[in-house]
Amino acid sequence: MTALPTQRGPASEEGPVPDRSAAGPRFAIVSAGVLIIAVTYGLARYGYGLFVPQFREAFNLSAGAIGLLATGAYATYLAATALIAWAAPRLGLRSPVVVAGALAAVGMGLIAIARDPLTLIAGVLVAGASSGLAYPPFSQAVKRLLPESQQATAVAVINSGTSYGVLVSGPLALVAGGQWRLAWAAFALLAVVATVWSAVVLPREGPVRREEQVVGGVSATLLSRRSIDLFGAALTIGFGTSVYWTFAVDLVSRSGTLPPAAGRLLVVLIGVAGIVAGFTGVAVRRFGARATFYASTGALGGALLLLALDAGAWAPVGVSGFMFGAAYFAATACLGMWSLRLFPDRPAAGFGATYFLISVGQLIGPFPAGLLAEATGLEFAFYVGAAVTFATLLFIRPRGEAEGLSSPSRPPGTAR
Repeated sequence: MTALPTQRGPASEEGPVPDRSAAGPRFAIVSAGVLIIAVTYGLARYGYGLFVPQFREAFNLSAGAIGLLATGAYATYLAATALIAWAAPRLGLRSPVVVAGALAAVGMGLIAIARDPLTLIAGVLVAGASSGLAYPPFSQAVKRLLPESQQATAVAVINSGTSYGVLVSGPLALVAGGQWRLAWAAFALLAVVATVWSAVVLPREGPVRREEQVVGGVSATLLSRRSIDLFGAALTIGFGTSVYWTFAVDLVSRSGTLPPAAGRLLVVLIGVAGIVAGFTGVAVRRFGARATFYASTGALGGALLLLALDAGAWAPVGVSGFMFGAAYFAATACLGMWSLRLFPDRPAAGFGATYFLISVGQLIGPFPAGLLAEATGLEFAFYVGAAVTFATLLFIRPRGEAEGLSSPSRPPGTAR
């Protein structure tokens, strides 16, 4: 995740614009956003991979089944994203966020009480849908409820919620130890708190204006020779990183040479590094979007490769986790900036399509990776994931031909 565009559209007759002076303090809006994104993305969506070894043992799941379940979670996320694109004009700001939080709480609660594979599957699928509903309404809430001078900073902080959620999940898992259900019960409780706070903070808004609606797919009008490189890069980044999100903890666990806590510490490192990635805008201003994207994408492939080479030693595991966390959020940030520059007249549509395709790549990746793991070993699936990630660099045209990555030094929508 990264910063969504914060430009305001023209006035509309589809609903009154709230009085920004009476919208409440920025802290309330931003804190609610951070909490909701932390529980729906950092816990409900990405927490699954953290507990794969426990799920595999408790429910006798094969690598293929684990990958298929992760694919299902991404599928419900995409379905929810498409649904919110249709429903947002009818529901306003508060309702989708409250529903998202409720889905996260119910889904993670089901995982906590699961005693059979069917309950686990239901929990993972319901929890996966929550993130698709949460983020778009909050991006609109920032645009409508905060002064324009505060919007970029507010969005950047809310975006960091994923990293905080990932950062929290590792220690909670460590404290729970073998009682993994306690960790998921704690996750569900956090989702309830986040949902209640969002319900208190967000106003009972009228319909969202038409120009603020979020795209839940890729419009045919966005497809052109200009956009094929961006969209191809989004797909390959999504595919490659899905292997890491789903199987990294399991790969470390299978090595057998590190303590059980090693995989969870890997997730903590990813969360810490993700917060560091908040400086992506600074790197882009200093080195340019092209160089930053090259470096972050190369680091993503390197993180996958390093874990495949040696998941049984502290040094490669630690370096891989930190590289992945920083590079994932930096690379996806660059993709967002690329889309904003490529579609200056349709920023929300271009941005939404780009992130939709990242999720499509993440939808496609886990199941074949799981089948590869069963046939040739989990390390080979990481080699393939690294190769697909490195292939992203093939979509970057020479400097003189590039569109989007060679544009102005200050990326739109980033904090100054």
